[in-house]
Amino acid sequence: MKRLLLINEIGRLIGFFFVFANVCFADVVNNNKLDVNKIFFTEIEKVDDNIFAIGEAGIILSSRDGGTQWTQHKIAYTGLFTSFNFVNSETALFVGHDSTIFRTADGGKSFQKILIETENPISFMKVKWLSTNDALIVGDFGSVFRSSDGARSWKKDFVVNKDFDRHLYDILISEYGTFVVGESGTVLFCPASSNQWQQVDIPYSGSFFGGIIQKDSIYFFGMRGNILSTSLVSFYEFYVKGKGKSIVFNQYITPSKLGIMSASVGKDGNLFFYEAGGVVHKFSDGIFIRGKATLDTVVSTIEYGDSKIFAGLKGIKILK
Repeated sequence: MKRLLLINEIGRLIGFFFVFANVCFADVVNNNKLDVNKIFFTEIEKVDDNIFAIGEAGIILSSRDGGTQWTQHKIAYTGLFTSFNFVNSETALFVGHDSTIFRTADGGKSFQKILIETENPISFMKVKWLSTNDALIVGDFGSVFRSSDGARSWKKDFVVNKDFDRHLYDILISEYGTFVVGESGTVLFCPASSNQWQQVDIPYSGSFFGGIIQKDSIYFFGMRGNILSTSLVSFYEFYVKGKGKSIVFNQYITPSKLGIMSASVGKDGNLFFYEAGGVVHKFSDGIFIRGKATLDTVVSTIEYGDSKIFAGLKGIKILK
């Protein structure tokens, strides 16, 4: 029992590392000569033919040439940006610590700070647009906020119960509904036809740091190389149609001593799981193949033309 509690606490500390990362890297300041190989990045995203990346010290960068040259966008924020998401080529949300939300409607030429009323400052961890007007943000201590007016105002969702305080790290969107994952084996599911969250019964109690959807399957990954998967339709069948007694999961354990921090789908359809410490696990035909990652810790990846671009805790790397 003591060992189990210790593992859970380690999981919470590793996941919550991102919450305090701005303190660890506060010596970096905004300037016009940033070396992208030395920046603590948290996310990268392809927006039409452009690339956007965010990270420490309020950094928002964009590139029009596949990552050869970068432009820094000026913004009145010097904390850690944790997540961003574009709903179209012009409109996006950027979130971070201290209940920080910024909105741009001109592709990053200007930013509007969105004020949100919270009892205590919240470290937002992930933001996703659900539609043109609907958006979702999750963060520490069970925080789930929803907007239905283009992100101009926000209301807190009721999740599980009033005492729910698990840190939430990722949002995944499917045709069947929305998923949120977090520590202590937390997986929440909200059917597409509802605003009510369901807590999924998961055969794993460690922290999940994220998830990925591949075709008709969904994968959740986290502490000590643990990965769970199941079919997307099973959530619809169980929570909407009321069929079956439970959702059946496949459980994998990669030879990982640390956590799986991110994942991507390659052009060949294979899955890649990126472990903290510069390790990647390729999942092909039910077999994991261990290899060396391009970066020490990959937190986000994109495909751009014939290149794959990696963002992580120690910069951006381009693999052609």
